[in-house]
Amino acid sequence: MRAGQARFATLLVTAAMVSAAGDGVAAQDRIEISRGADRVVYGSCMPSLKVLNNTAMMLDYLEVVLGFTLKSGESRTLEFRSRYRDGIEQPIPPGSTANLTVQPDMSRPLGVDCPDIVSVTVTDAICESGGKPCTGVIAVDPGKK
Repeated sequence: MRAGQARFATLLVTAAMVSAAGDGVAAQDRIEISRGADRVVYGSCMPSLKVLNNTAMMLDYLEVVLGFTLKSGESRTLEFRSRYRDGIEQPIPPGSTANLTVQPDMSRPLGVDCPDIVSVTVTDAICESGGKPCTGVIAVDPGKK
């Protein structure tokens, strides 16, 4: 963990979002992140993530790092953030949705077309609320849409 970063309490990585009954956590007690539509930017696939804040917390900062395995066998990572770490605050209120974006000036592009992505895994996540780690569960579905 890098200095100054806070993690959330529990990470739940799913192939498909699990039901509240399936994991013992009510849907209103978790942050749900799912894969959005892929788009091509300057010839490189740019995946997207959507977040739904089903908690009572105001999310000050949220970051999810995905690892991509490509057809060529190479692996690449992208960091999806709710905002620049030291940028203008864009909190995600309870019950709201937002997009997590990749800042192109801080990340190396995948460098491939979208069909060249073979698999996607969650490698890291950071969530902060009120300057402290988020409590509860964050559920990530990194699957292709």
